[in-house]
Amino acid sequence: MIGRRLSGRYEIISRLGDGGMAIVYKAQDLILERLVAVKVLRSEFSNDEDFIRRFRREAESVSSLSHPNIVSIYDIGEEEDCYFIVMEYVDGETLKDFIKEHSPVAISEAVYILKQMASALEHAHEYGIVHRDIKPHNILIDEQGIVKVTDFGIAVAMNSATITFTNSIMGSAHYLSPEQAKGSKATIKSDIYALGIVMYELLTGQLPFPGTSPVTVALKHLNEPLPLPSKYRSDIPQSIENIVIKATAKDPKFRYENMSEFYQDLETALDPNRQNEPRLILEEDYENDEEKTKIIPAIKDNQDESHKNINKDPPQTDQGKTRKKKTKKILWITIIVFLLLIGAGILSITVMPNIFYVKDTTVPDVKGKTYQQAMDEFKKRHLYIDRKDIPDDKIKKNHVIKVNPKENSVVKEGSTVTLYISEGPRKIHVGDYVGYEKDTVKQLLKGRKYKDIIWKKEASDTVSKGEVMKQNPSPGSEVVGPDTVLELTYSTGPPQVTVPDLHGMSKADAEAALNNSQLRPDFKDGDYSDSVSKDHVLKQQPANGESAGKNSTVTVYLSKGEKLEPQKITKKIKVTVDEPAQADPDDKDKNHSKDDDHHKKQSDDEKDDKSVQPVHVQIYYSDAEHDHDVFVDETIKKSKTYKLPLTIKPHESAHYKVLVDGKAEKEETVDYDEAKK
Repeated sequence: MIGRRLSGRYEIISRLGDGGMAIVYKAQDLILERLVAVKVLRSEFSNDEDFIRRFRREAESVSSLSHPNIVSIYDIGEEEDCYFIVMEYVDGETLKDFIKEHSPVAISEAVYILKQMASALEHAHEYGIVHRDIKPHNILIDEQGIVKVTDFGIAVAMNSATITFTNSIMGSAHYLSPEQAKGSKATIKSDIYALGIVMYELLTGQLPFPGTSPVTVALKHLNEPLPLPSKYRSDIPQSIENIVIKATAKDPKFRYENMSEFYQDLETALDPNRQNEPRLILEEDYENDEEKTKIIPAIKDNQDESHKNINKDPPQTDQGKTRKKKTKKILWITIIVFLLLIGAGILSITVMPNIFYVKDTTVPDVKGKTYQQAMDEFKKRHLYIDRKDIPDDKIKKNHVIKVNPKENSVVKEGSTVTLYISEGPRKIHVGDYVGYEKDTVKQLLKGRKYKDIIWKKEASDTVSKGEVMKQNPSPGSEVVGPDTVLELTYSTGPPQVTVPDLHGMSKADAEAALNNSQLRPDFKDGDYSDSVSKDHVLKQQPANGESAGKNSTVTVYLSKGEKLEPQKITKKIKVTVDEPAQADPDDKDKNHSKDDDHHKKQSDDEKDDKSVQPVHVQIYYSDAEHDHDVFVDETIKKSKTYKLPLTIKPHESAHYKVLVDGKAEKEETVDYDEAKK
């Protein structure tokens, strides 16, 4: 492939890497003069029509994504059974190589990298695209720490025939969600799980479930509990470890609902008041405990043996008598204990319940009430509260969202009920949109719940037209979306000036007028005009009075002047042949006979023919329709006049030349104005 040119424009330079599905090359875009990455589908998949169809459809879908942390797709092509995707070229390394080189990665740096990944995946999920193959190998990072998520198109196009446990996807198996390992369809929560595993590896430098075969690794994802990250690194804050625990829950329902929640948790994880929070224990941990096999010890047969000994007649010896006494003693003790147990049972039924009985009560319905009002209700019912604050877009701050167990549930007095209190509307992270095209930002803002988005225009000599130049709130701000108006100001290009009226001006005057208005002329030939003189302004674009950017170009069309028709003329050219002088008839002998006259006339004619010298005439001419063509080429014995037709275009001329016996006899040039007369 090196040196090959795809679609006549992408020249392959070198090989960057390969995977189970495709090989990636570095290439030069010869039209836009930029470096690109070209991903070429492996030849073994080029005959799978179903795969190719999905590959194209998904690649085209991903090409609609526009996010600073997603590798852009520029082009999709096919050439001689070679299917390829042209992508943005990132000058950096994979996150896998970054982890190997920099582990252990600083906690703050790891969070910075993960937030970029979460933001990219959130954008993809908003467009209904699930990555399905999140792993450090598919994450690129440059020297400035900017993350680019790649390998969308091929990952989502994989069918069941291609997702097999082979060495080619060994890397993917380490990040495979339990539901994918069971053969279920991947969802956004599968991406959340995979990102949680990447987070684990980024923090610890270790894989949570190592193994030598994909099957072994997949079974560990399904059955083994996740080793805590703090096992490998003691300085991990509990808030960070809790994110890993929640993201990698075996059951998808215990994971984050979406990437936005994942991002928001990362955003506050390093706050001082969170770093030492209690370790997260998911409900699925309790469920798993109940499902574990319980070991019940076996019951021994000592009691049966004792009964056998009691009923058996011992030998009649002193030793036997002693044993008989001991047996009676044991029997009486057993009877006494049995009676005591019966008494205790009667007491437990009649007396003890009145001493230890705990009354039932119901969970009050406190939805929408303030936290203080809810506390008062719970105190009346002798219930304890476990408060949890969560964001909510509908319930006011410090008011109850829900309770667990649900309202009206029957519980014992003294029980603890979880009370979910609203923190107010969910805060969202304001992205950095400065420097992006207006249309791109509109795509990024789809799904963002702002009160309003206001676009403002502003002229700029330095910022390209259509590019966002400032925003309010500032990038990185945490705001309540429904309460926030996002203002974005984009450039309209250089300041506008009024285009002057140039009609009828000479070329020099028009140029001077435009220079005075801080505009530049671009002169072009216009049409013919009966009213505007040649080389004077016939029309202009933009027109007189319109606005144009300062230092922009005005196209000026110059008149060709009056439209003239070709002239047709005929030039008369006379060529003279010298003839001998005639004899005087008075000098003739008047006395000669008729026979003498006849012979004399015949003799004179022969003499005349021999005395005339013929000439060779050649006439060449050039005009609107001929270029040095031959008009005449003949020999004559008598003088002759030739009529030469000439066609002359406006502002041009015609030319002819007469040669007699090879010598120039006459030569003339006739111009248009002369012919017109």
